[in-house]
Amino acid sequence: MQTTKNETMAFTPTAQPPVGTQQILLMTATITPNNARNLLRTDPVVRFGDYYRALEFYLRLLGQPLAGIVFVENSSSDVAKLRHLVTSHGLSDRVEFVCNYGSYLYSEQGRAYGEFKLLDYAMSVSKMIRGVGAGSVVWKVTGRYKVKNLASIIASAPRGFDAYVDMKDHPRRWLDLRLMAWTPFGYERVFRGVADDLEAKTHEAVMRDYLPARASGVRLVPRFRKEPCIDGIRGWDNGNYSKGGELIKFYVRSLGRVVAPWYWI
Repeated sequence: MQTTKNETMAFTPTAQPPVGTQQILLMTATITPNNARNLLRTDPVVRFGDYYRALEFYLRLLGQPLAGIVFVENSSSDVAKLRHLVTSHGLSDRVEFVCNYGSYLYSEQGRAYGEFKLLDYAMSVSKMIRGVGAGSVVWKVTGRYKVKNLASIIASAPRGFDAYVDMKDHPRRWLDLRLMAWTPFGYERVFRGVADDLEAKTHEAVMRDYLPARASGVRLVPRFRKEPCIDGIRGWDNGNYSKGGELIKFYVRSLGRVVAPWYWI
């Protein structure tokens, strides 16, 4: 992938998003990983294809339920084709690219550490996120994945949360980092600086207990009302979330949220 000029401040909104609580999707991306530990899906061309297809899917949700999309990338890779995709749909006023600000992969600290550093940056510089104000909700998604039922997850979300995450206790305790939501206030109180506090220990198992301890005085809702339907290929083993055993897990967990909501699987 070729490096292009700095595009961080290229977004200029020209249309007003729908009235009401603004739902912003924040897609995180690393197109060109370098020396990433425990990662099999490393080909930049393959990963770019994942991001392209995911962005194409989420563009269909603009207007309802999404007011806008922020695509943030931390390996200084070429996103020109993604920008062209957005332009070809006439949606440049609803999609902001925070890209080509340098390569900040933090490979020695792990992928979760790098993602939370990326989130700190995006939440600070995104014109769209700053523009929609305190009443907005930011939905962070791992940018290679399509959450097929994102619209219903947003529609079913409880009102008034500061942070909305999905914790699991069985068969192990962990926090699903693929999809999370927060208000600007919730991010500052719960997530800001997590990477620097935890360093290499920033991962799903540690975050399960660490975030609640950090959330004093904040309305942290620890369990999604709906199971996210993820369509995408895992980076660490190239497993497909939407096929075989992973698809069965989705149905079992979806049923569990209805018949045994206290049993967090």
